[in-house]
Amino acid sequence: MLQHVGMKAPMSLLAAVGAIALVGAASAQPARDHLACYKVKDPAPKGKFSATIGNAAVSSTCTVKTPAKFGCLESSATSLSPTPPGTGPTSAAGSFLCYQAKCPKPFPADTQVTDQLGGKRVVRFKRTTLVCMPASPGPVAFQPTSTTVSGATTTTIPGSTCTFDSSNHTCTGTCAGGGACSAVAGGGACECNSTPCGDASQPQCNGFCKPNEACIFELTSCKCVSIP
Repeated sequence: MLQHVGMKAPMSLLAAVGAIALVGAASAQPARDHLACYKVKDPAPKGKFSATIGNAAVSSTCTVKTPAKFGCLESSATSLSPTPPGTGPTSAAGSFLCYQAKCPKPFPADTQVTDQLGGKRVVRFKRTTLVCMPASPGPVAFQPTSTTVSGATTTTIPGSTCTFDSSNHTCTGTCAGGGACSAVAGGGACECNSTPCGDASQPQCNGFCKPNEACIFELTSCKCVSIP
């Protein structure tokens, strides 16, 4: 089953795509009936899939691209301030991975919706940008460990050896899972990364470049420059 998102990608970590439930008792566990959506680095290879997306409004054949762009986890949202203007239904949210998608017209018609943050209003569905697929979260993955020696930071990932050579101002070593050993912005630190600099999120620009280059934000995009 595919979840169809007919609007622009969320700009905040909290995606107000579900209604917010009121907490009845202070000691009660908040209902996880929201989605908190985060940008993700997905090691899945680039690919294109055709999928027929159907909902109560339209049905169309869409192009869906991998890897995933966002990951949405079922979450709770409490203690909103100031008091929001509306109320809405509650439902199980689930967890999803969201992929870039393009669907042809027609798009869903203008629809009246109600939730807690915006109250009752009519929203316009302009185009499809994401298709979100249900995902089953597993255990938390390992976290890289960092060590600093003489001002140089090395990030260690199981199965990887990625270190900074201060004499040659370059990163050396291998990375597990097809990643690249590359410098972070500013030099003096190396880490394994599977995202090319040109595809890295702006303005963090933490993608990989050549071993003697770092990925930095310049004007409007991420760019590889020589390590100083």
